[in-house]
Amino acid sequence: MIRTTLFFLIIGLTVCTFCKAQDMPVLPQEKFRHHEFSVGYGFLPITDANSIAEECFAPALSFGVYTRKKTNYYGALNISYVYRFNRKTSLGITGGITGNKGTAGSFYEALDENTKDNRRYLYVLPTFRWHWFTRPKFSLYSLAGLGAYFLRNSFGEEVFHKTKFAYQFSYLGIEYGSRFAFFTEFGVGYTGTIAAGGRYRF
Repeated sequence: MIRTTLFFLIIGLTVCTFCKAQDMPVLPQEKFRHHEFSVGYGFLPITDANSIAEECFAPALSFGVYTRKKTNYYGALNISYVYRFNRKTSLGITGGITGNKGTAGSFYEALDENTKDNRRYLYVLPTFRWHWFTRPKFSLYSLAGLGAYFLRNSFGEEVFHKTKFAYQFSYLGIEYGSRFAFFTEFGVGYTGTIAAGGRYRF
């Protein structure tokens, strides 16, 4: 009699546990989003750093024949698309625009002091990104981009065009968010020494 009672008690407990398990909601797993669009602003891209160095050293190196001054710097506006193969590895493309405006002159007055020297750079960089530390909604990463820039230089009444190698190496990127995320990057190149912005993933 005792054995029969214990048998039915065990059966009842098993059925109740199964029913409760069926009633419990199943938590969906976090959906991994492979596509990503980013928009950001970069402070002190390499083009601005070169122009600052040019203002400082060009007068001495050219023995005063060429000077550049009254320069306005605008930083870099960057837009990128990235495909994330997994949580660690991403591959994409970054495009952007940067430039500065100044005036050219000469200690020997060979150039008009008001001669404009305006430069606009458009660049395209295929980019590889490696997330070396990942947590939910937070990650640290490094990236490298190699591509080309297209320069339009208005010098006085003349316009010059040039196409050359462009790059961006960011040793540290900090990212926080899920579908919408914010980021900050530190490095050297055409997108900026310090860059910040937002991302949308889908």
